[in-house]
Amino acid sequence: MHKYDVIGVVGLGQSGLSCVRFLLQQGIRPLVFDTRAQPPLAGELQQLDGSLELFTGELDIGELAACDLLVVSPGLDLRLPALQMAQDAGICLVGDADIFAHYAQAPVLAITGSNGKSTVTQLTGELLRAAGKNVAVGGNIGVPMLDVLAPDVEVYVLELSSFQLDSMHDLKLHAAALLNISDDHLDRYADRHAYTASKHRIYSNAELGIWNRDQRVTAPQTIPLAQQLSFGRDAPDNEVPGLFGLCQGDDELFICVADEPLIAASELQLAGVHNLLNVQAALALVLNMGIELTKVLPALRAFKGLPHRCELVADSDGVRWINDSKATNIGAAEAAIEGLRPLVTGKLILIAGGDGKGADFVTFRSALQLVDELIVLGRDADRIAQHHDQVTQVQDLTEAVRVADKLATRNSAVLLAPACASLDMFKNYQDRGEQFKTAVLEQLQENQAQEVPHD
Repeated sequence: MHKYDVIGVVGLGQSGLSCVRFLLQQGIRPLVFDTRAQPPLAGELQQLDGSLELFTGELDIGELAACDLLVVSPGLDLRLPALQMAQDAGICLVGDADIFAHYAQAPVLAITGSNGKSTVTQLTGELLRAAGKNVAVGGNIGVPMLDVLAPDVEVYVLELSSFQLDSMHDLKLHAAALLNISDDHLDRYADRHAYTASKHRIYSNAELGIWNRDQRVTAPQTIPLAQQLSFGRDAPDNEVPGLFGLCQGDDELFICVADEPLIAASELQLAGVHNLLNVQAALALVLNMGIELTKVLPALRAFKGLPHRCELVADSDGVRWINDSKATNIGAAEAAIEGLRPLVTGKLILIAGGDGKGADFVTFRSALQLVDELIVLGRDADRIAQHHDQVTQVQDLTEAVRVADKLATRNSAVLLAPACASLDMFKNYQDRGEQFKTAVLEQLQENQAQEVPHD
């Protein structure tokens, strides 16, 4: 990093702030840029070093041109005119992964995909810890990767978004997993092909590629077959790449490695078939580290999953309330619906809507046919509503919960899986999930006070 005279950090979000903090620790004083007039983290920047220059508002090529290297936050579109001009002027544009690459001393496992990557990242970290490894987990999962750099780390597990992959050039990966691809972020990419190409960048510097047989589009094009592992809903093969799969036995579904059953689906706390694929991906990453998989089975049985990810809020009076607020795109909502439908004998009631980020909801129609009642809210409520016959439109989550409670019969499930981003009505998907949980618990208290049973 010291070969650059002036480094600029563009975007003062969590990852941008972590970049500034890290560069200061290396004795490098960056220039800082943010497109907002009043960046929310400007106070934290002031605390780090009050004398750093902060440029706010629309990016100015004249100001950017003072830098030799720009570290661009994933929240910023690399197609912004000022960034394009900077690149044309020979200024190098990178992300925090390229800085990480210069300092990380341990093997790096990386996970991307439209859905499930946080679950797989967290689970992989926990399984490796159970096997006695000193693990650091970071990236898009909520802890900037530069914050987890440490000399005693034995393995890094990173969640990488497509935006992080777009600006990643130098990071070498011990193994890279591409879980799945569905329409997402089409407001940032020209088309699905461009988005897919972005996801495939994870394989460009990887020794091993891990992919999903259910979606051949996830298979690496540049990694030899002997350096691949695949997983899927079908039965596994006895040789690479197809070592992981699902097998039926004794009226039970098992995750199998080659022809050996490893663990029954019923032993896991993660619900839905989509999570059986997530578990296979995590196991493939662990196997790649030379770890005997039977060692990590107790940790796998104990793993509860992530908040706001098919999270059981309450099971009351025969109705299950499930918070999947992290389903911020169609693919994630489809996975939740298809994963839960076989387990629900009553009505499946879906609460959806928000900012669709340019997605075409026609592709959501087949999953919506598995839903008995649809409740919509938010900016793109109308666009979702036109693909179902039984629709109620509401103003907020409290009303959505009240309507769902009236519609629910015994053995029903109410699923919040918005298929949309949250920023039209909430701070983030976590805020949306917390508000849903609060509304559910308040509704159940009210029911208890009035003793309202479901049919």
